[in-house]
Amino acid sequence: MGKLLDKYTKPETTVKFTFPLSKDTMTFKRPTIGEIKNLQEFSTGLTDDTKADAKIAAKILKLLCLDLKQESEKTLQDDVTELEAPDRAAILPFYFELLGLNKDDVWKSVSENLDTTTKS
Repeated sequence: MGKLLDKYTKPETTVKFTFPLSKDTMTFKRPTIGEIKNLQEFSTGLTDDTKADAKIAAKILKLLCLDLKQESEKTLQDDVTELEAPDRAAILPFYFELLGLNKDDVWKSVSENLDTTTKS
């Protein structure tokens, strides 16, 4: 059973991401626990930042995209800012999918949190 279980519980180490509008593809590696923690800590510091979406997308690209590891986060942030809105908005949900989170669940959680904060 051990070898069979290993076969079905070990996903590919890389995943292809296709931008919805441009149809360009990039190869991402699955995040390690350390990379996930790094991204969580980074994103918590962006709560009042107007460019938070571009910054977190750039951080995701730098950490997980094999072809962009050598780029600076500032350069990536500038590039993300210039992407068309559908392509820019697709990066974060793709990251959630890598973590095994369904985007519908994420939106439901966000909606519930907004609902509770607007009632008080």
